[in-house]
Amino acid sequence: MLHVLCSKLHTEAKDTMPFKVSDSFAEENQVVAVLSGGTEAMFVDLIVEKKIDLKRPIYLMVSGFSNSLPAALEILSFIRQRNGIAKIMQHAKDTVFVDETETASLTRAPLEKVLKNEKTLRLGVVGKSSDWLIASNVDYKDVLAKMNCELIDIPFEELSSLGEVDPGMKGAEAIYVRLKEIIAKHKLDGITVRCFDLFATVKNTGCIAVSKLNDEGIPAGCESDIPVLLTMMACKKLTGEPAWMGNPVRINPDGQILLAKCTIALKMTKKHEYTTHFESGIGVAIHGEVEPGDYTLVKLSNDMKRLLAVNVQVTRCQYEKNLCRTQIWLQSTPIVSQYLLTSPISDHHVLIKGHHAAKFWRE
Repeated sequence: MLHVLCSKLHTEAKDTMPFKVSDSFAEENQVVAVLSGGTEAMFVDLIVEKKIDLKRPIYLMVSGFSNSLPAALEILSFIRQRNGIAKIMQHAKDTVFVDETETASLTRAPLEKVLKNEKTLRLGVVGKSSDWLIASNVDYKDVLAKMNCELIDIPFEELSSLGEVDPGMKGAEAIYVRLKEIIAKHKLDGITVRCFDLFATVKNTGCIAVSKLNDEGIPAGCESDIPVLLTMMACKKLTGEPAWMGNPVRINPDGQILLAKCTIALKMTKKHEYTTHFESGIGVAIHGEVEPGDYTLVKLSNDMKRLLAVNVQVTRCQYEKNLCRTQIWLQSTPIVSQYLLTSPISDHHVLIKGHHAAKFWRE
């Protein structure tokens, strides 16, 4: 049976199927058309309503627009965490389940030097993780034991009490100032924010705030994604480089990967301009372009048992209106593309400047 998922935030994606599958294929298989981002919790609802059976293979149809693929990656990770089988379909004939053994060498148990911090670090989580991060939950006690990082839950009201702010840069700066106050109050070493709730409460975005904090050497992430924040902390510890959190929005079999997100540390860019946030169309977001060259793609799993760290090349940047505003093309290898399409560590990944993969694997 065919199920269609689309978030209310993505009106541009309504009823826009990425491609057609035959009626017989849809009738014989569990097929989910993931039309946009923000649909992961809807997939969980299908399971609860017994419309999807995790004991049977699931096909996830995606497009290269509206954060369709990032949502499918999170759903795929969720399915795999529960020992289910799923296949991302990027075109109608993409139905073959490939051998995943080659991708196993890409993710390994992280070295203790990657995880363990000498002193206890305090990391703020402003508002709970976004509802769609269904494969990114963490055990707070486990994080403290393995990484010596104490996760501090901070009520979203400490940020939203700003009330409605100016819709432009003045309001974006007010959010930054308030986050700096929260960091000082709670003595934080890093922070992640449930930023989408800002749209309805403060009427602006956290993109500028996240960018400025990363420029200042304070790891900051979006959507209260804790595994990404832990990844950013590990990157800072090993390399000192600011990290950019991005969605893989397009993945080609030859190793070309497009990452996108609405914020980036300006220290990482060669030029930038300000625009509106993608999904909401409000506030201030950043379209940044980085220098081509050597970079590293990194991600730590939510249970801290798997780590991806691969050297890649940034080849070019682009700008399309139907994607998050900073859009960066990477050249990796076919195996990295296969990893993302078959066994990814959830959706968001982190990019840092320079080739640093060896630092994550060698004592």
